[in-house]
Amino acid sequence: MTFTITFQESENVTNPGQDGVQYSFPFRVVDSALVGAPEEKSQTQSRRIIVSISRSRLAAWRLCHRDLVKVLFEYGKRHVAALVKSNDLPTEHTIRFPAITTISHPDSSCPFDPAVIEDPAGLSVTVERAKPQIGFSRS
Repeated sequence: MTFTITFQESENVTNPGQDGVQYSFPFRVVDSALVGAPEEKSQTQSRRIIVSISRSRLAAWRLCHRDLVKVLFEYGKRHVAALVKSNDLPTEHTIRFPAITTISHPDSSCPFDPAVIEDPAGLSVTVERAKPQIGFSRS
């Protein structure tokens, strides 16, 4: 079964006094077979993923605002795709990606090239859900 994930415009949702920044990336998920069908609207799930980065990690990576949003989006997009693939997408509206810090990401340079990351607004990706294993597993 294949699912289509469509992202919408990102939003800065940093709390006052927060050590770093965080962005929300709203998205919709629907079975790809229903895209364009009368059931599409009723079967679409709306969620958002919030990705945050600490001030110290942000300072070391030296990303301009536009590149920062793209990098945070890449982390969020990959996380959402993995959740959909494994059939583990939470029922809660808000999903939180673990904060990106100097401890969780010790490399002093950003692992992604923002120049090759697409803008989140309107981007659609398809994900094939993993088929459940049939039979007995060997231990």
